[in-house]
Amino acid sequence: MTSVKARRVLVQFRAGPTWRGGSILDQPGWDEHAAFIDALVEGGVMVMGGPFADASGSVIVLENVDEEQAREAVAGDPFLANGVFELEDVRLWNVFVDELTG
Repeated sequence: MTSVKARRVLVQFRAGPTWRGGSILDQPGWDEHAAFIDALVEGGVMVMGGPFADASGSVIVLENVDEEQAREAVAGDPFLANGVFELEDVRLWNVFVDELTG
């Protein structure tokens, strides 16, 4: 019988009104956003993330939080404040297969 190996939260963002197109590195407020993400990683909350290849948005994977805590954790992202991203979905994920963390 398959069992839950981990519970994580997927957070999906879509491109917002100030998204310039092109690379995520070229978006307004990139340095502030990067510092915000670094703090989530250092705090043991964010374990994976990045933009979609078609530049339509981004997804991050969080752990050690529930859905409400995930919403609170990303609320301070400068990319949300300046309109580069809009929050699209926050969803609890039951992980059955996890070959990345062993």
